Amino acid sequence: MSGWGFYRRDVIVKNNIKFIAGLHHQDIVWTTEFMFNALRARYTEQSLYKYYLHNTSVSRLHRQGNKNLNYQRHYIKITRLLEKLNRNYADKITIYPEFHQQITYEALRVCHAVRKEPDILTRQRMIAEIFTSGMYKRLITNVRSVKVGYQALLWSFRLWQWRDKTRSHHRITRSAFNLR
Repeated sequence: MSGWGFYRRDVIVKNNIKFIAGLHHQDIVWTTEFMFNALRARYTEQSLYKYYLHNTSVSRLHRQGNKNLNYQRHYIKITRLLEKLNRNYADKITIYPEFHQQITYEALRVCHAVRKEPDILTRQRMIAEIFTSGMYKRLITNVRSVKVGYQALLWSFRLWQWRDKTRSHHRITRSAFNLR
């Protein structure tokens, strides 16, 4: 939900809207919170411009192994933060279906990263973190359209099939962090 825009400084200061230190793609959460506090904002599914990613963009880096796992943790955290924003602002503004569906879109990014990960162990760790973090539930509960619902159910089935059935997802996640 990010885009080029002009933001009123007084809205930012008044509502104490800040970027989250260390989080990749901070603009996703920041822009959402700004829109929730703006007096006039418009959300549209229509593409108003084409976003150009140059070849050296951070978003184009091919990550594998632990680098990919760490990168996907940012998206898992983004889904949690977006859901928290929806909950916190539910009594103040109308939470449109698109706000819920954005959580599902971000969760689907992680699912696609699982599919593309060549290392089996890293893939198992990613799947375990999806289940342990609750992103699996956020993927399903925030669906608001038939098309995205189909994708979410398909990915839920795939993740359930691909998971390591010999150990619990909690144990796999603990091993990813080298915890005992």
